[in-house]
Amino acid sequence: MVRLTASVSAAVVAAGASLAMLAPSAVGAAAANVEQQVRAADLGPGGSWSRLQDVPSIANRPPGVQEVSPITDPVRFNGSLHLAVAGGQQAQAAHHYTAPVPLSTVAAAELSYDSYVRTVEDGATGTAANLQLPLVCQGASTTLSFQPQLATDGQGRTGVVPDTWQHFASTGSSLWRTSQALPTDPALPAGSDSPMSTYAAACDAPGDGVGGLVASVGRPGDVEASLDTYVDNLTVNGTTHDFAVEGLATGRIVLNHSNQDRPCHRASNPCPRTYSDTASGVVIFTDPAGGPEYRAVGTRLVFSNGRALAPGALTVTANGRPLTLTPGPRGTLTGVVSLPPSVDVDPNGTYRTALTVTHRETPQRDGGTGGRDGLKVSAELLATGYETLQRTGVITSTTVR
Repeated sequence: MVRLTASVSAAVVAAGASLAMLAPSAVGAAAANVEQQVRAADLGPGGSWSRLQDVPSIANRPPGVQEVSPITDPVRFNGSLHLAVAGGQQAQAAHHYTAPVPLSTVAAAELSYDSYVRTVEDGATGTAANLQLPLVCQGASTTLSFQPQLATDGQGRTGVVPDTWQHFASTGSSLWRTSQALPTDPALPAGSDSPMSTYAAACDAPGDGVGGLVASVGRPGDVEASLDTYVDNLTVNGTTHDFAVEGLATGRIVLNHSNQDRPCHRASNPCPRTYSDTASGVVIFTDPAGGPEYRAVGTRLVFSNGRALAPGALTVTANGRPLTLTPGPRGTLTGVVSLPPSVDVDPNGTYRTALTVTHRETPQRDGGTGGRDGLKVSAELLATGYETLQRTGVITSTTVR
């Protein structure tokens, strides 16, 4: 991968535009869940989330990596939770409720998260970070763990697929594993798998309930397994927990006229059949020092002028190559710029797209062209999420007059 580093000033961020690219199960739930961001300061002593070593009962276990990472998630593109283990380590991030929540309430709401497993040499295969629910059931304490290796993700793939983001949502057939035997009727042995509905129906005694949520990797006594994972957008009990770094990329467009036809007058300067207006410049996206890491980026360009643009009205080159334009909604034209080889934008980095736009219009009887507001150019940063060249919501625009 090519790495770009530099620093340039910024412009407009339109967060949330990437929601149109989510897995279907995430889109439908986005409006119902409350979003709660988790920053680096929230993970650790005194924060709302605890690491392995912050919990006295398990603080003697060797901790792995537990940090808010700049690696972008596939929904908001603002960072993620990094959990990694090797040589008998464990890693977790846990959020505890102030009072137990009935499991039937938790089971009735969305239970989902996004997962990414990076391929590492001699690493574990077919497994990922678990979404866990600490639970009291019929007076007994246990932990329920979602089993991603047995689940189907939001893209229809079964099990864990390495080196790609996956959206896992608990369904009626999804299996959860209990860490301890439960005195239910019938009894549920330790290590057994059951759908959430089984636990919800059985764990209804006074005082029963869910004590919080945990993202976890590694098992006690497993001295060989290595696993490098990222998780985000853990959704439990009506709240989506979004792990995020402090900043986001911003953008700006600089376009200057390089050729512009003179206004025509019927007598002294006969009007041509079309006007031609060429502007050249650059689209610049800048990532702050504490910002995310965007992988395999590109640029989405949208052109409009207040009325329907015919495909032949514009000629665009991006990075010296002709750009294919396709009709979009409300009379716009759209093109996507991708870079071979792929380019990542790291924190404190810059991504540039050189741009030349030639706009042709037919003059009207009064000598005007009919364009009411000039040519508006919008640019959005694209990056790898659930799929390549996914919209990030980082948008900037300008108008060429």
